[in-house]
Amino acid sequence: MERQTGKTPEELKGPEFPSSVAYIWSAFVALNSGRSMGFSGPNPISYSEIKAWLELTHTFLSPRDVEAVKLLDTCYVRTHHG
Repeated sequence: MERQTGKTPEELKGPEFPSSVAYIWSAFVALNSGRSMGFSGPNPISYSEIKAWLELTHTFLSPRDVEAVKLLDTCYVRTHHG
């Protein structure tokens, strides 16, 4: 609807994305784009994949940030596996 009218209906507007955690979401999105797929859908992102991505991109995530990425990943995989 927004693309057609240029306006977002109030019913579809959600809360503002908290900028303080945008870097965690960005990390998840980047890791998600390189995710492997299995017969039943997406495979979880492994800690070794996260480590490799961090080293390749010279990005720093604290252990707590990594756990947040893993939680996002768990939610993503569960929604696809039903």
